[in-house]
Amino acid sequence: MLTNRLYSPILLVAALVVCCTSCSIPSRSDIPKLNPDTADSLAPVATINMSPLYTKISTKGGQYLADVQDQAITVTNLLTQNNITLQAPNAKSAVMSSCGKLLASSSYTDPISVWHLPNSTPNYLNGAYEPIASMLFSEDTSLMLALDTKKMIYIWDLTSYDLIALYDFRSWPSENRQISSIELSPDNSHFAAISADDIPAIKICDLSEPDNCRTIEWPQSARQFYAVEFNTNWTQLAFISGASAQLFNISTNKLGPLLTHEDAISNWQFTPNGDILAIYTAGTINQHYAALIKLWDTSTGENTQTFMRSKYTPATTINPQGTHLATSSDTGHIHTWNINSGDQEAVYSHTHINTEYLSLAYSPDGKLLAAVDTTGTITLWDTKTHQQLAIRSAPNILPTTLDFSLDGHWINTLTANDEVTIWKPSDNIK
Repeated sequence: MLTNRLYSPILLVAALVVCCTSCSIPSRSDIPKLNPDTADSLAPVATINMSPLYTKISTKGGQYLADVQDQAITVTNLLTQNNITLQAPNAKSAVMSSCGKLLASSSYTDPISVWHLPNSTPNYLNGAYEPIASMLFSEDTSLMLALDTKKMIYIWDLTSYDLIALYDFRSWPSENRQISSIELSPDNSHFAAISADDIPAIKICDLSEPDNCRTIEWPQSARQFYAVEFNTNWTQLAFISGASAQLFNISTNKLGPLLTHEDAISNWQFTPNGDILAIYTAGTINQHYAALIKLWDTSTGENTQTFMRSKYTPATTINPQGTHLATSSDTGHIHTWNINSGDQEAVYSHTHINTEYLSLAYSPDGKLLAAVDTTGTITLWDTKTHQQLAIRSAPNILPTTLDFSLDGHWINTLTANDEVTIWKPSDNIK
């Protein structure tokens, strides 16, 4: 599933990506910005071996990577390659904020610690909690949620580090059923507890009214439940199951359209305004079985657009504004499409014939499209003029995925051998 939440490893190989973040990333005049004017100076500045990557945590496009050990957490600044050691006795797990600036760790013995990176002195979240099962920062980093093994949910104000709310879910959905995850709405008005075992259920609580909680039950399906996905403003959610997505209107507490597909759903994502649910699947068009991207109107359930792919690859992405879609083909081209009209706007070609692309990514402002192919070459295009801006590669580096930093100033790539490379424009260009 594609989400806008924290993940490990640092880069996620995914078929369909919609990037959006409400974090405020401070702009620094001393760092050259990656844009159409500076793209031609893009060059690798550092390669870091992160093996084994599965022990690390980071955020999408974040500056820091953390390695959680028994007594300490080693944080690596990807831009400077400097390390910070955080003392974390008996560390059990850790999470980062979506901005990548805050890090929290739980312990078997000590209170939850919260660091404002690169500061190595933590603040502590006190409470009579049991071992922590899950932690979550709000997108604006003002709140911290934690779920303990007794199904108690704690909420702290990170401006004062005071415990401001406590929810007892020990008997929900039943005493012997677990809560698999917790979610927080982007505006911090509601949180959700999700129980995915047996018959999945969701408890949604209004933080302004502590007693105002309601349960949404999973509509029965013949296929196995995959996941639940909220739209950005939490007015609607989608239950994903097999080849179907069941929409649910949270405000009216009623089922919405059922979106059905010929084959199983592999990736899904609401566009930023929530009007469209993009789904990556497979199906038959004109007697040809192919990979498909289907766009659904979330109010009517109408399939507004279908984009066929002759080859099933992860090189597909939606820009952060939710207006354009880019897909690669097995003929060495990248096609860009207008999501609203369905019209193809441009075809980007590579100098190498029949180039196979492994990953595509838009910059946060949508002005650049970057691609990495099977030769390890990175190519950038201007999405307004559709002009090819740069082709870059580095010796002995064969990246398989790439992503822009949160502020769009640099690119990081990942190889199959867990090597992270940072690519920046020249320091002499502003």
